[in-house]
Amino acid sequence: MASSTCIPSTFSPILHNLTTRNSITMVGLLSYAPKSLRPLSLTKSFSFSSLSTARKPPGKLFQFQVRSVAAPAEAVAGFDDMVSGTQRKYYLLGGKGGVGKTSCAASLAVKFANNGHPTLVVSTDPAHSLSDSFAQDLTGGTLVPVDGPEAPLFALEINPEKAREEFRNVNQQNGGTGVKDFMDGMGLGMLAEQLGELKLGELLDTPPPGLDEAIAISKVIQFLESPEYSMFTRIVFDTAPTGHTLRLLSLPDFLDASIGKILKLKQKISSATSAIKSVFGQEQPQLGAADKLERLRERMIKVRELFRDTDSTEFVIVTIPTVMAVSESSRLHASLKKESVPVNRLIVNQILPPSASDCKFCSIKRKDQLRALDMIRSDTELAGLTLIQAPLVDMEIRGVPALRFLGDIIWK
Repeated sequence: MASSTCIPSTFSPILHNLTTRNSITMVGLLSYAPKSLRPLSLTKSFSFSSLSTARKPPGKLFQFQVRSVAAPAEAVAGFDDMVSGTQRKYYLLGGKGGVGKTSCAASLAVKFANNGHPTLVVSTDPAHSLSDSFAQDLTGGTLVPVDGPEAPLFALEINPEKAREEFRNVNQQNGGTGVKDFMDGMGLGMLAEQLGELKLGELLDTPPPGLDEAIAISKVIQFLESPEYSMFTRIVFDTAPTGHTLRLLSLPDFLDASIGKILKLKQKISSATSAIKSVFGQEQPQLGAADKLERLRERMIKVRELFRDTDSTEFVIVTIPTVMAVSESSRLHASLKKESVPVNRLIVNQILPPSASDCKFCSIKRKDQLRALDMIRSDTELAGLTLIQAPLVDMEIRGVPALRFLGDIIWK
């Protein structure tokens, strides 16, 4: 981390107090009140007044300072368009691991909710950190209301391990016959049919690559079809690191092609069986399984169209100003273009703020970051995206007030 000469740690005691009982009731910047909060100046600190605390006489105010940076003019995110549009509902944030995707996704969800949109933020990352970001237990795979924002804000951590455990329990309770019914309920019955020749219990103990993404896809199908999700006018996805995300986005194509092959094979078998049975005067076979596959195929097409719909969906790439992260972001954008997924914005997170008294480490680090930013501007994949620069701040972004603070810096 940078030294305190560059990044004063004025927020640390404040955040510590927020996590303890009988501490500050509301703390200036980190309270729910200020809608007039604006990003900080590049060269100036500014102060905020906190409200009274249990340890101070009522009405007595104290000052504290925060130093951060505002994004330059080129980094305006166009949030007015994001919040005012009625068609674009889905935002997926993704990129290299450890670049701050969860904080950016959670801050966008809070920003939407505070601007009147009932919002759902969903983590499709098997290694969830959404609960940590909101400082609230969001585990369990169910919708959890988030305390604080002005409009309804719900969060959901998709829990593949819990789903696998439920598969195992159903398998044990029903001698293996109930697993397909359970997977049918999630829209994944086709996978059970494809894997019918395998021992499903062993498969679920050592799940194949892509099962996590399949479970995430089943949730996306629910978002599209279930009335319980119709109230949300914005759904923000905190996606897994790059490899998982690309599998998630390509899975509808893969399943659609697989289902198509299965249906063709089923038709051939059905035709042959019908011919044989007609000779012996037997009834025509039931087509229930084929109908289910066809319905699932239609669902996959709907999900694929959702991911590629420039009117309703946008993928936001999140990165940090290092050569390795920028290189991966460039490859990610190339892959997203290949999948026809719309991308308009690139967030460059953790940029060091300027300082009048630079330490040697920070000076070297800042030069490296400037080199990475120049790399972005000259990269054929990234140069055309709206560049949003987010600062490295001197606090841990945890809880709705801190997410509001970060959102007011990034989403302008």
